[in-house]
Amino acid sequence: MMKKTLVALAAVAVTGGVFAQATMTGFLAYGYRATTTSAGATASGMGADTATLDFAVGETIEGLGKVSGKMGVSIKNKDTTAYSRDSEIKVDMGAMGTVRMYNAYSASGLGGVAAGGANQYCTFTNGDCATGIGMFSTYGYDDGLSYSFPLATGLTVSVTHVEPSATLGAAGTGLGAGAAAYTDSQRHNTYALAYKAGALNLTAGYRTYDEANEATGNSNYRHRGSFNYDLGVAQVGAGYEQTTTTYGATTTDSLMSLVLPVPSSPLTLSAQFGNRTKAGNVSAASDTTFSGTIYNAVYTLSKRTYLLAVYATNQSAGTSNPTMFLTTLNHSF
Repeated sequence: MMKKTLVALAAVAVTGGVFAQATMTGFLAYGYRATTTSAGATASGMGADTATLDFAVGETIEGLGKVSGKMGVSIKNKDTTAYSRDSEIKVDMGAMGTVRMYNAYSASGLGGVAAGGANQYCTFTNGDCATGIGMFSTYGYDDGLSYSFPLATGLTVSVTHVEPSATLGAAGTGLGAGAAAYTDSQRHNTYALAYKAGALNLTAGYRTYDEANEATGNSNYRHRGSFNYDLGVAQVGAGYEQTTTTYGATTTDSLMSLVLPVPSSPLTLSAQFGNRTKAGNVSAASDTTFSGTIYNAVYTLSKRTYLLAVYATNQSAGTSNPTMFLTTLNHSF
């Protein structure tokens, strides 16, 4: 993404007559989307996806390290409301580790390192591009505080505390002690390891939830592992995640991904294959299996412009869920 540096008068601090310089980036997308429900109902049309603006600024403080901050806004179509995007303050202390305070999108499913470059899934409804993989994700916002520490070359350990919001766009506040409990709003702590060596990325994490005994069906703990490897001619990834409730029911997600750049071409093809199994519930009707696939094609026109085509379909307990086809022209600055 090309970056242009400017004096952002609305976002800079003036100290001793010196203006801080902010980096501004943005993203625009316009395209066509068509969906089919499990009952066969269809809907389609053209539209503008979210237009975004992001600002970032940083400085080095002697004796502390590099302090950086970023924030953003987005506007959906002709909506008169500007929505906040991911924001953070990060303190990078080098060998002493990194502290990050943030408010950002969350997703209940696998993605990131497991999906690799295949994690480009864009809709006109979730208000953001390249977030989530569609099959598992339920979006909200997280208020989080994390500390990561380099243990050795390529190996990092991190601890993160999150207070999530059940509703996208709402203030990210966890329920806390004594409050009514909802699985997607429980505060949680995650302990994770990340390893990167050349073309290989590995992650593993364990999460514990508060309010675990507040109500039947609450999340109790979660463990996750994923990897991504760049073979040169292709990139492969896989991930596994299991969440266990207070009474022993489990939700198990698995994902495989493949990213395939077409030789001597600006075209990159990718695919994701996911599965979710729910088991051990009080009601047998709640035990079910979801599976789905997402196919992407990205045609790069320049460093800032590309065409994206996506086809996604899900299946739940043998019944077809909605399918989606999407194509957009995407431009960043």
